[in-house]
Amino acid sequence: MTVTLRESLSGKALLLTGATGFVGKAVLAQCLHELPETAVTVLLRGDARQRLEQVLEGEIFEGLDGSGVTAISGDLSDEGLAGLAGIDVVVHCAASVSFEQPLDHALELNSKGPARLVKALRKAGSDPYVVHVSTAYAAGQRTGLVLERPSGTAPSEPDVDLEAELDVARAWRKDLESESRLPLHQNRFVAEARRAVGPAGGPAIGARAESLRRDWVRDQLTERGRDRARALGWTDTYGLSKALGERKLLAEQPRALTIVRPAIVESALRTPYPGWLESLKVADPILLAYGAGLIAGRFAASPSIAVDIVPVDMVANACLAAAGHEPDGIRTMNVASSSRNPLTVRAMADVVTRYFRERPLPDEDGLPVAVPEWRFSSHAKVTSTIDRVTRLLDSGRDLMEKVPLPRADDIELKLYKTQRRLDRIRRLSEIYGPYGELDCVFDDRSTRGLLARLHPEDRERFSFDVDTIEWERYLYEIHLPSLRALTVPPSPRPRSTRERPRAKLADGPPALAIFDVEGVVLDSTVAHFYAWLRTRDMPELDKLVWTAGIAARVPGWVKADRRSRIAFNRSFYRLYRDLPARELRAQAAEALPDFIQPRIQNEAVRRIRQHRRRGDRVILVTGALDFLVEPLKHLGDELIAARLVERTGRFTGELAEPPLTADGRASLAARLAADHGVDLADCHAYGDSLADLPLLELVGHPHAINPDFRLSREARRRRWPVETWTTATKAAA
Repeated sequence: MTVTLRESLSGKALLLTGATGFVGKAVLAQCLHELPETAVTVLLRGDARQRLEQVLEGEIFEGLDGSGVTAISGDLSDEGLAGLAGIDVVVHCAASVSFEQPLDHALELNSKGPARLVKALRKAGSDPYVVHVSTAYAAGQRTGLVLERPSGTAPSEPDVDLEAELDVARAWRKDLESESRLPLHQNRFVAEARRAVGPAGGPAIGARAESLRRDWVRDQLTERGRDRARALGWTDTYGLSKALGERKLLAEQPRALTIVRPAIVESALRTPYPGWLESLKVADPILLAYGAGLIAGRFAASPSIAVDIVPVDMVANACLAAAGHEPDGIRTMNVASSSRNPLTVRAMADVVTRYFRERPLPDEDGLPVAVPEWRFSSHAKVTSTIDRVTRLLDSGRDLMEKVPLPRADDIELKLYKTQRRLDRIRRLSEIYGPYGELDCVFDDRSTRGLLARLHPEDRERFSFDVDTIEWERYLYEIHLPSLRALTVPPSPRPRSTRERPRAKLADGPPALAIFDVEGVVLDSTVAHFYAWLRTRDMPELDKLVWTAGIAARVPGWVKADRRSRIAFNRSFYRLYRDLPARELRAQAAEALPDFIQPRIQNEAVRRIRQHRRRGDRVILVTGALDFLVEPLKHLGDELIAARLVERTGRFTGELAEPPLTADGRASLAARLAADHGVDLADCHAYGDSLADLPLLELVGHPHAINPDFRLSREARRRRWPVETWTTATKAAA
């Protein structure tokens, strides 16, 4: 007589690994919901109890009693796991599921981890039945029908020496770390860093260069690992590492073993609720890229092959069904849909197109993205097109470095957006292109056999029958809406035309509020001050001639400013050489209020008042000359400006102190915080250009105001507030 899973697992001690992952959470939730008499222990890295409590706070565990779950700490990447006595059955879900994992890390966790777990269990006196979650793609790059057989047992599979592969992968890391520091690469990293953050100063350039070096090492490791996996017959390091994990596990000869091989795991069909999805899964980056209009050209895939998707609840149910029905020896189960209920690339594309046309994603400006028809091509052709466009973009950036172009920020923004889009398409093509040409279906006779053995009650409670999936309904009504909800924030409440949004300052003790003057407090620059000062009393014709002469020097200044704000300031202030100091100071005192007042940005004044009301000390910092910004002194508690050297009543064109920009401003902020006994984490800073980056990085509350393109890019990457302030004149216009 067939017993229920609840009866067969009642009183047994079940060890679950990977409970913080997508499949592991689904397994744990189903255990708590349907198997209350099963004693569940979870193996987690770090502080296991704390991590378990965080897991149980998730919405899918609401109303479920997790107090009986035991948590033990352990890392499958290390030897010496402990606390595993008395275990009857294991559901092993823990794994790295990244398709871009360096080979050494993937082999260490996915290939050696399962065998380490079995050894540790035996050492603790346990001899459990093991349910090991692998992947259907552990079978490698096969065509036609892929049978349910463990890796290494099918004909023509390569004999892979795991330890040798791991040794080589570790050697790659060591070699690449050394190679990345050679002048050939290091000079390139510095040049790229200078292009990206040059005005932020030397330390910022060094930090970015080091970040680029680490990224290069990681990318090279990923590429080498992918190439090695494909040379051996697998699509990527994930598939290879899971295949070798199966082989290593088989070599340990567990008492009984079921290898569960799911295909592409996506959002839930029924439990814990339709569409449950906590983060982007395997196919989701492609779907979102299409919805965002990134896949407007050709996509690397064959439209007639099957996209083998299986909902996560079916995978979890298959694991628990396997746990409750121990085999005699070894059983392999493909949990896949391609054999009995195939979904072709073309059919999926049609549903996705219809969905995003009826419910388009917003672009960066909040406007709906118009998605094109899918067009399919080979991976090789797509890669060739990407390489060609990349060369054109490189030429465009080189031109910008050599020739100061008008509207440079706009051009650079377009180049950056195009490059970002291209990088994303290249990444998607590299990862998923081979999958889009993998013309196979996964046999599931063993899986169907287990399904047939289930008690009639369990076929409903623990369903993993892929025949029940209605693909159009699943995609259109369940998965795509969940994916959209995960990535598109809710629309904000419409504001009244009279309602003005007000920024709320973060709570905390009084500290410093540091404001850059140019671009933040004033809609003006040091060049504007100089031009006003020199031309205010000139006859119109003389003014035109003078302006034309200055205009000829602007491209050089622009080029200098893009490289270094310090170099620009020193170069620019040489214009003051031999000008009469007393006369210029008198002119400034007489007429500057009329020049400054219309250029003060309204929100700057309001924000300064907010800071002063909460007890903050307001510091105004500027690269402008002290006598030119004197009328602003009353706004803050302290005004720090540039000073020119005077000799015999005339300016020399030399600055009395180093220009206060980039890391110099950060050092000033650190000194002021120390002088006033405040924590930099409580301080605010406001900047508009990349030269303000070191200051903004230093404080706990950075604000990007009317940022230039490069600061805007950094601010959005770091999720800093980005605000647009304006003057009364511009607001009225």
